[in-house]
Amino acid sequence: MKKLTYAIAPLFLAIALAGCGGSDSSSNSNQGGADSGNGGADIGNGGSDNGDNGQVEQNVGWDINQWKLTLPISYAYYKEQHGGGNLEDSDKAAELIPADCSGRNELTTDTSLPYFHIDKNNRTHFIVDLGDYGITTTTNSNYARSELRELYKYSSSDRCSSTDQNWAVNDSTNHKLSATLNIEKYPNSNVIGRDPKVVIGQVHGYDIKQALIKLQWEGPNKPIRAIMNNTFLPNNQECSHCKSFSVDLGTAKSATDWSYQIEVNDTGVVLDAAGEKKSFAWGQAIEKTGYSLDPNWKNSSNKFYFKAGIYPQVSPSQSYGEQVFDVSFSKIAIEHK
Repeated sequence: MKKLTYAIAPLFLAIALAGCGGSDSSSNSNQGGADSGNGGADIGNGGSDNGDNGQVEQNVGWDINQWKLTLPISYAYYKEQHGGGNLEDSDKAAELIPADCSGRNELTTDTSLPYFHIDKNNRTHFIVDLGDYGITTTTNSNYARSELRELYKYSSSDRCSSTDQNWAVNDSTNHKLSATLNIEKYPNSNVIGRDPKVVIGQVHGYDIKQALIKLQWEGPNKPIRAIMNNTFLPNNQECSHCKSFSVDLGTAKSATDWSYQIEVNDTGVVLDAAGEKKSFAWGQAIEKTGYSLDPNWKNSSNKFYFKAGIYPQVSPSQSYGEQVFDVSFSKIAIEHK
């Protein structure tokens, strides 16, 4: 049985800007969505709502080498605004990867990027301004993100490529992502015309368009939803018979710390968010959904990785000036054991 445990903590970052290696399905296609926005009348920008959002754990530390970061801006815009030597003038979403990737432009930063920084209280902020002039969506997606992607074999394999940075469900290991976070700012639903939906944790398959799990916050008065796909197709194929469905978890107020956990293993899936926990076995009918999780998800040929940060489910627009998601994390921990 393999045992591997690591977590994220604020530190001085030495990371490299590159667009190297691997297709890891970063588009995170909604695949059937279950994603209707109902507008609502909640006012964002942090709010002052408070509540019991489940057990909150304090920061336990992290290592940037275990992740790559996708930014909500293009390589060209990054080069224009922040420098970048001989970076290509590409409109693809820029990525930050560990500094030891040879032949790449190296960036050393004191966590001062407008899209990702660490504050004086050692909280790691992921920020997307929906009206930012330089905002860029990711491939095959209408949405932008400031989001980490796990590099599972960061200590033994090439971190410049995602090809060999993934894990299998049926490897006799329990795979767990735990986080403590705070929705510090979110857009006004009256301005964006829908609920302020943002994905804050994922389990995604390598070269699979359909996400296994997306954990989505939809406002301070709505339950956190776990959006799953009942089945999938390999090799990044579109899938007409794959259906997304969702289950409700706890409710988390803005401007308040709350925690979540996502666990995946050979038995099934365990989800816990804002104090409400649910578990689902592979192939088991999931109450009130009409669906189950296809046991083929755990086939050894399929590989997976965790994602954490923010992936707003709102298309950016120049008309959304000052409509910002700012989500801070005091903990992001991954455990494989």
